[in-house]
Amino acid sequence: MNPPILKFDIATPLQAPDRPDRPRPHNDPLETVYSFSDQRLMQHFGVAIANSNSIDQLHSNISHIIKRQTDCLCIWNVQKNDVGEFDNPQLLSDAEDDPLWPIVETQVQEMLQRVDRTNHICSSPIQTSPHTTLVAAPISKRIDKKSNIEIESILIGCFTSKTESILRLQWLTGIASEAISRWHQKQTLVHEENKSRYLSDSIGLIHSLDQTQSVSEAIVILTNHLRRLCDAEQVSVCLTDARNSASLQAVSDVEQIDFNADSNKSILHACQQTAQQNNEICYPDDGKTGSIEQLSLQKYCQANGTDACICIPMMTKDDRQLGVVLLACSREKLENQHYRTYCSKLIQMTSSHVDVVIRANRSTKDIFSAGLSKLTSSNKTHAVLLAAFILVAILMIPFTYRVNCDCELQPVMRRFIAAPHDSILEKTHVKSGDTIAVDQLIASLDGRKLRIELSGLRADYDGAKKRRESALALGDIAQSQIALSEMNRFQSKIEILKQQLTQLEVRSPIHGLVLTGDLEKAEGAPLEMGQTLFEIAPLKEMVAEISIPESEIQYVTSGMPVVFKLNAFPLKKWAGKIEHIHPCTEIIDNQSVFIARVRLPNTDNQFRPGMQGSAKIETKLAPLGWNLFHQGWESVRYWTVW
Repeated sequence: MNPPILKFDIATPLQAPDRPDRPRPHNDPLETVYSFSDQRLMQHFGVAIANSNSIDQLHSNISHIIKRQTDCLCIWNVQKNDVGEFDNPQLLSDAEDDPLWPIVETQVQEMLQRVDRTNHICSSPIQTSPHTTLVAAPISKRIDKKSNIEIESILIGCFTSKTESILRLQWLTGIASEAISRWHQKQTLVHEENKSRYLSDSIGLIHSLDQTQSVSEAIVILTNHLRRLCDAEQVSVCLTDARNSASLQAVSDVEQIDFNADSNKSILHACQQTAQQNNEICYPDDGKTGSIEQLSLQKYCQANGTDACICIPMMTKDDRQLGVVLLACSREKLENQHYRTYCSKLIQMTSSHVDVVIRANRSTKDIFSAGLSKLTSSNKTHAVLLAAFILVAILMIPFTYRVNCDCELQPVMRRFIAAPHDSILEKTHVKSGDTIAVDQLIASLDGRKLRIELSGLRADYDGAKKRRESALALGDIAQSQIALSEMNRFQSKIEILKQQLTQLEVRSPIHGLVLTGDLEKAEGAPLEMGQTLFEIAPLKEMVAEISIPESEIQYVTSGMPVVFKLNAFPLKKWAGKIEHIHPCTEIIDNQSVFIARVRLPNTDNQFRPGMQGSAKIETKLAPLGWNLFHQGWESVRYWTVW
């Protein structure tokens, strides 16, 4: 510590009694004073400046140095307020009370005005005690190199001057005041350096946040950067909603959060307590030991194996809580006030930018939630107006209008299998509901009657042939022609019977489903030609017949998309398009409807004719209010407008 330049009030009487251990003063007062000092004393003041973390600690250290060097009775520091007046004195010595102050108060006030006016060190003996001296030294502050020196406070010491020269007492008090001034300069420099560091680190962090594409990515980057910048063991970030309910978003160096883990539950509980208090909480903290907040942080430290932690709320510029940051660190770092200030400043300087990222990535749901939260906080009139505005806005949102209809599945076509000729049903091989393939045997006819008739016709044919041959032998041309005609007639009947014998096996012409034809009880019964035996429908495609109410037909046209749900499959949906709408209405369940047809592929053979369900026809875009209330409005117009 270099010796300071001190200014003395030369009007003050100076007395320097002879002492064998100190040389006599020379003509120059500064040289005389400095010759009294030694390098060790200067080092003591330098150590006091370096080792004092607070102004109270500095005052205590300087007071001890002065008392070791002099017969000091008491030391005060009088602070100057913003309006230029001096406040009540602050006692710096270790005395429990201050009995000297009432005695010297009037004289001290005069010295304060004198020092404030001259900015010099001055001294004055106490009027009631000539061997007791008051020394006052200004404690100055300098804003910059070119600015004038301003007095911040005045240091006053009360000394016994029997064994000390007044000049040394002035010099020692001036050194003490200069030490206090240097400490303030050091703290200002440290503050500016920390402020520069806050700004530099926050700018780098904000730049990283600007590169993110989502809120989750921004929170992860914030968490990992805070862990690096704050040199923390672990950093966790929770976001809060309008009710200050916290939700864990990210933990440093953790890719996937297990919300059932005890450590993560302790993080969420600690952040929730901080969110409710909306204040910075740390552990350990002797001032709040045993509180609910301390217990939650203690459980977190035990679950994660850390010595200390600090919970800092994230606040926006409008004093709205955004979330909570939980930092785990060592106890030494937590006890360092500069470390805590740095962490708090860095978090607060980046909180507003995180809020911007969250707002930029808000979904429609979040926007409505924010609007509702504002709604609850405003008065009733504003609440009603805002609610009405939101309701109108919702009713104006365009939605696709859907016509709800009933539907039933039917086959694309039906094939009827009839008896090829008069015969007797011998056996049926299928029944209703069976799936059959092409050319599959479905029934057998009895051919005994046909075979007997065929034998008789062949005998008749042979008789007619012999008669013809006899007539030709006798030259009877007429009889031979008659016999030939009979032969042709019998031959035609024989061909018919042969054809009928080949049709005794009834086979399916298509692949499909047997709809009707359960003839097991009719086996052995006679059949007439053309009598229906079976009804078969193909299964590759089905037709959905949609019953469109007459009041909705004006909104439906061919080609519109349709979505189906069947009662047999309540969890499945199918889609198609309207191919055709019947031009005439039909009465179904006492309701006039139009039937529309939609083809559906049946690749899995899961559709069956007769299945029923519901269908929704997607028509046009219309406001939600029209979708909900147009039917009632049209009914009112129908009965009131002619």
